[in-house]
Amino acid sequence: MKTEKKIDELLDTIKIPSDKEVESAGLRFERRIRRMKLRRRMIGGASSAAAVVLLGIIFTLFWQDNSKYKSVEVAKVIKIDTSVTVPTLILSNGNSVNLKAEKVEKKIQESNIRVANDHITYDSVSNIQKVEYNTLVIPAGYTYNVTLADGTRVTLNAGSRLKYPVEFVGDRREVELSGEAYFDVTKSEKPFEVSVSDSKIRVYGTQFNVKTSRENIVETVLVEGKIGFRSPGREEVKVVPGEQVSYNATSGNVDVRQVDTRYATAWMDGVFKYQDKKLNLVLEDISAWYGIEFEPQTDITMIEVTMNLNKRTPVEEVISFIELMTNCKFIKERGHYIVNK
Repeated sequence: MKTEKKIDELLDTIKIPSDKEVESAGLRFERRIRRMKLRRRMIGGASSAAAVVLLGIIFTLFWQDNSKYKSVEVAKVIKIDTSVTVPTLILSNGNSVNLKAEKVEKKIQESNIRVANDHITYDSVSNIQKVEYNTLVIPAGYTYNVTLADGTRVTLNAGSRLKYPVEFVGDRREVELSGEAYFDVTKSEKPFEVSVSDSKIRVYGTQFNVKTSRENIVETVLVEGKIGFRSPGREEVKVVPGEQVSYNATSGNVDVRQVDTRYATAWMDGVFKYQDKKLNLVLEDISAWYGIEFEPQTDITMIEVTMNLNKRTPVEEVISFIELMTNCKFIKERGHYIVNK
């Protein structure tokens, strides 16, 4: 009797929603249950009557909580560059070379460039008086390697571009990056500098991963060696192996912390691998790899994702997985995805 009285009191506190609100809350509740099953979390030990009340309370909270998303500032649209569809080399004279086409060598003959197996190699040439720059552009669905004239090897992820000299001249080795790349820098007395956003990374011989996001954030993870990270108006920050330096170009903030470097380099093994990564940044990676756009209509910057999926997984399955993990809904519309709660 005492238990029944408590149940009645709880029932009296529950507001009855409209049919439309019930349907909307039901969908959210269903997704949350599927997410709980996915994580293999189980709740047991309650009586059937108490369980019914608990489900009713959770259901109502889902309905009542929905209003907070209506006033949230919408996240930025995640767009892709569709102007290039295959790995492309832009020569110093402005000509473009399709690196997936047959007989590429004919277009770059009488140069120090060799192309084979998704890899460009630049042979060092002496007596170079004028610095000439090439740009390597990597579109959705591809990764590509380039060995620079000094022996430095760079692996570029999808949606990236690297501008570099055909031969390094002078007392420094400088390249410009947008997107994501892994550098294995050849040791030399000449410092190697990577310009990314409005910051610079200086190294002498080391291995590190650099990534720029559409949120104006630069993340550099050092795997081996030592680097110095310099942003405008700040002193150079020394980074040691196992550390990540994050630079927010909008606020100017610089943050250094210990990380598991395996997450930063997983993309080279063909894996989407994240631990508590913000959803907006995860979607940037998916956008770059699959060549699709996302339009968030709710704030996704506070939602975190932990996942480990092969990049050969069909995009529909990747999105379904994220739906289960985040309780977000992805609606395909006119070739892109709308993200909502």
